[in-house]
Amino acid sequence: FVLILSISTIMNSINKIFSLCFAISCFALAYLFYNSSNIPEGMFEDPKTGKPMLLGKVSIDELKQEPFSGWYYDEFDNYVLDTELLDAISNPNQYSYEIFLGTWCGDSRREVPRLEKIFIELGVDFNQVSIITVDRDKVSPNDEQNGKDIRYVPTLIIKSNDIEMGRIVESPSSETATLESDLFEITLGIPPTPNYSKD
Repeated sequence: FVLILSISTIMNSINKIFSLCFAISCFALAYLFYNSSNIPEGMFEDPKTGKPMLLGKVSIDELKQEPFSGWYYDEFDNYVLDTELLDAISNPNQYSYEIFLGTWCGDSRREVPRLEKIFIELGVDFNQVSIITVDRDKVSPNDEQNGKDIRYVPTLIIKSNDIEMGRIVESPSSETATLESDLFEITLGIPPTPNYSKD
């Protein structure tokens, strides 16, 4: 009887040790998996590159954080404004602005920092501009793109009294156009035709 009890005690101890080792192993694997990810909290992984990207409605400050700050400040600092054209835009705060972009997209990386610099010159608070980040299918988690005909990014939509006046898509509308000239024409009520519409 004593022998059977001893064997039972030993088996129980072995089971406890095995369970403890299994739990420790699971914890270690979970820890390694979590720490092997290079995706910061609040960001998503780009399935094409494995790099971080933003999705959904964001603030301008989120575009200036790592790992996006390098390209953001390069474009912002180096862009030379056409202040003469911007001065000709009457009361830019009467309009509402919505930008759709992809942090994975070269055109977005080029144009969005330039747009912020333009809005600063115009006296428009960029924190009041609606900024929506999308994935490579031009989809945002909360479907803000629905009904907006977002084919390419970046897309800047300018509205007056909730009515779209025009949009700038991907880049200025022609080789001779600039963001400033396109914006000026839109506010005059003669919006240029986006590049993709000319195909």
